[in-house]
Amino acid sequence: MRKLLIIDDNKDITDILEEVARVADFEVACVNEPGEIASSYRSFSPDLIFLDLDLGVDSDIDLSEKGFDGVNVFQFLSANNCTATIVLISGMGSEKLKLTQEIGKELGLDVIGGIEKPFSIEKIDKLLLNLKAN
Repeated sequence: MRKLLIIDDNKDITDILEEVARVADFEVACVNEPGEIASSYRSFSPDLIFLDLDLGVDSDIDLSEKGFDGVNVFQFLSANNCTATIVLISGMGSEKLKLTQEIGKELGLDVIGGIEKPFSIEKIDKLLLNLKAN
């Protein structure tokens, strides 16, 4: 069974994604608190990660004390030799998704694309079924 780690500060989003993924026969773990990302990643060892780019962290604060944004999570995953496939999730628009995807690739991560919020459950289901087949 493939393992999906969902990282999003919005519990309503992770609950929806978790339900769709379980129906698609994925084992799922969810993280809503940035401070739990590292331990959840290490203990769960996912094949696939859905990563929200905006984890509710202001850009002018010290991220080492307050948590992560999506790029900080990339840096953590890269430093930990992550081999999981990564799908970005964001309400920030397609340009931000594309730029962030390139940053992830430059860090050696397997970032395959992004999904804009609001998303459709059908689109998520189709993506999960395609990824499960590969």
